[in-house]
Amino acid sequence: MAHLIMDAAKVAHIKAHARAIAALLYEETEDANPKQLENFEGIEQAVRSHLLKHVGPEIGEFFVNAQATSERDESAPSKASSVTSASRARKRKR
Repeated sequence: MAHLIMDAAKVAHIKAHARAIAALLYEETEDANPKQLENFEGIEQAVRSHLLKHVGPEIGEFFVNAQATSERDESAPSKASSVTSASRARKRKR
């Protein structure tokens, strides 16, 4: 598996979004089960649960859709290849 290196701007962007997601999930956990946030084990369980229920599926769906779109774009003929050029048409008439 190739090691992915991300530029600093993308890392900062991801961190900002991750913190925003973390704040939402923390608030949800605090409202539903504040005792869960009293120790590391409870926090770890809350984070894992949120990742499995909410975050992971969204990211997975995005990757699948992005890949499907990419494959469709690659298999679709380009305008340049689907239109017969004038010079080709002249050659065929000869």
